[in-house]
Amino acid sequence: MSDYFIFGTGQFAELLGHALIDEKKIKQKNIFYISDKKINKKNYIYEKEFFSFNKKNISVYLAIGNIQIRDKILKKLLKKKYKFPNFISKSSTIMKKCRIGMGNIILPNSTILSPVKIQDFNIIGTGSIILHHCKIESNCLIGGGSLIGAGTKVKKNTFIGVGATIGSLNVKIGCNSFISSGSVVLNNVPNNAKFIGNPARKIL
Repeated sequence: MSDYFIFGTGQFAELLGHALIDEKKIKQKNIFYISDKKINKKNYIYEKEFFSFNKKNISVYLAIGNIQIRDKILKKLLKKKYKFPNFISKSSTIMKKCRIGMGNIILPNSTILSPVKIQDFNIIGTGSIILHHCKIESNCLIGGGSLIGAGTKVKKNTFIGVGATIGSLNVKIGCNSFISSGSVVLNNVPNNAKFIGNPARKIL
């Protein structure tokens, strides 16, 4: 059986590991966690050691919640000839005309309607709903229980917190933006902005 390498040692990484075991029937011994610190535990690999491997045809997942750290690691990973499979939970509902790139993690009970386009290396949290005609660029994290309204455009490197709601008004969320958990966004969000509240307001 092939080995699977998960970048991260936090809750996302642990959840993904359990999901791979439960849904993909991958054995625990074939799942390895990549850490930026040396951890003296079985199946944990120091990041510098991982990048020194000569193996090329291996499967890698990026399960880190911090957008900036994700972006730095992605730049390193994309220089290597690794495989970046999607993990799409069997309990999620994804309509046929959705287009999904590589390296995405779509967690249990999510719903994605046609014709949504999701690019690469995103995390869609448990129980999230993405309505029709949305477009999500790369390296975004959408927290569990969020609702992304119809026609929303989410630019790259965006963090949307748990339980956030984006109104169905063709809202545009700028790149490198941060939407706090529980916020309700009814208007466009500029690049590099932080929004919080109901209705959400800019605080940075």
